[in-house]
Amino acid sequence: MKRAHILIYTSSATKIPLVGGGTHDVGIFLGELVEPIEPLIRAGHLVEFVSPDGKGCVIDPASYRITNWGLSRSRMEHARNFFETTFQELGVGNPVKLSDILADKTRLNSYDVVFIPGGHAPMTDVLHKDWLVSDEYNDQTGELLLHFHKNNKITSAICHGSAALGAAPQVNGKWIYADYNMTCVSMAAEWLTEDIPFFNIGGHMPDYPVRILKRLGGKVHTKMLGRSNVVEDRELITGQDPYSAKELGEKLMKKIEVRQNF
Repeated sequence: MKRAHILIYTSSATKIPLVGGGTHDVGIFLGELVEPIEPLIRAGHLVEFVSPDGKGCVIDPASYRITNWGLSRSRMEHARNFFETTFQELGVGNPVKLSDILADKTRLNSYDVVFIPGGHAPMTDVLHKDWLVSDEYNDQTGELLLHFHKNNKITSAICHGSAALGAAPQVNGKWIYADYNMTCVSMAAEWLTEDIPFFNIGGHMPDYPVRILKRLGGKVHTKMLGRSNVVEDRELITGQDPYSAKELGEKLMKKIEVRQNF
């Protein structure tokens, strides 16, 4: 069996800025990292981790809310264990620095898939260079995405991770994902986490994935809370939120099998 080489692009950010000042502690959502990737690892595909600064990700404590797991504690504990064992053994805590991969074209060419997990964290250092400092987008993320786009390689993201697509450049005056169908965390979910006391993050973000992607020309499709939503268009496959993580893993597996002619 031919094995795909999958690059998992994680954020190492721990805070997002809030409108009016202040920050909120964030990280990567456990389910949105583990559930799409676990079946690929079990199938024998190769994974490698990369981050903007070469530092490991932090798991957002909010991702341990049982509501993110279909009320299944066993499902959550399985993901936690897989992260703490298999993912650690594979190097999630010691990722490669993105600039090192971009500087090595042979290495860059070796990857078949790039996957960007969710949680609020990617908004700070994967989409932006440093959202705590400015709104400037991360041009290295853009360079990585352009490589996968130009070479028709699978690009996948989920929830707030999908916002990272906004860092992709324009070619001939047009964003490379303009008119692509895609999904990301819904505005309903954003309002829930920002305005409902039980979830309240203490303020509002300066911008949101849905608005970013739509401004650039993406066709963003979201569903009601609690329903899985995976959208596939050409080389791109995206999931809406934690409820979509398992389906994203299943469809990503099928997409890899078709592309790799297994």
